[in-house]
Amino acid sequence: MNIKLLTAAVLALSLSSGAQASLVARTGGMVYDDVNNITWASDANLFQTQASSNANLVSQIITANGGVIHDAPNAHDQSGTYTLTTADFNTSLGQMTWWGAQAWANNLSLGGFTDWSLPTTVPAVSGYNQTGSQMGDLFYNQLGGVAGSSIETNHNANYNLFTHVQSSYVYWSGSEYALPSWAWSFFTVNGNQDNYLEKNYQLYAWAVRPGDVAAVPLPGAVWLFLSGMVGLMGLKRRNKLKGIANV
Repeated sequence: MNIKLLTAAVLALSLSSGAQASLVARTGGMVYDDVNNITWASDANLFQTQASSNANLVSQIITANGGVIHDAPNAHDQSGTYTLTTADFNTSLGQMTWWGAQAWANNLSLGGFTDWSLPTTVPAVSGYNQTGSQMGDLFYNQLGGVAGSSIETNHNANYNLFTHVQSSYVYWSGSEYALPSWAWSFFTVNGNQDNYLEKNYQLYAWAVRPGDVAAVPLPGAVWLFLSGMVGLMGLKRRNKLKGIANV
């Protein structure tokens, strides 16, 4: 058997046999969703946690974003350029306007990664049991939430992978609504996905990024099997060459 084909087959076997639908705790304050291949910040109110130990956090966020956030022109910023101020951030609670939340996610560095963002709402559909969006899938499919009930009341064991989940309030989505002065949001108090909250409201923000943050190692048994097969193929090749030399 060709060694490249053998290696590919073993890798495919090991990955398929080890794949299970679950949330996996990663070091550095992150949780990997191996179903959707995304990673969440394990602290669901990370902005407030950061602000409690960094008095300059808000000014740093504003500076890092050039003082502005660009969005679709709307009633709040008709040019599509919103000027950030300290009023966009509530450091004592961890709440932010939509623009403040966008700026925070843009500036977030966690686990050595800087490609964090607010969760998306796709497809953009309002109501309960909307599992197509990232927050909806997290609430219902990954955490075992129930429509009409707070995530604090009804959840599965995965809930314990996270801290500071705001179970009686609302989280921003990064997706704008068709009426651009509004943005999508998700209510962890009852599992409702909503579209009518104006961007100047102050809600919570939960950071997410694409992909995993840790390489998944091959199981030891797979490495042992692969090494043995390589050794046998090497021995077979040497015997073949020896036979040729003796002709």
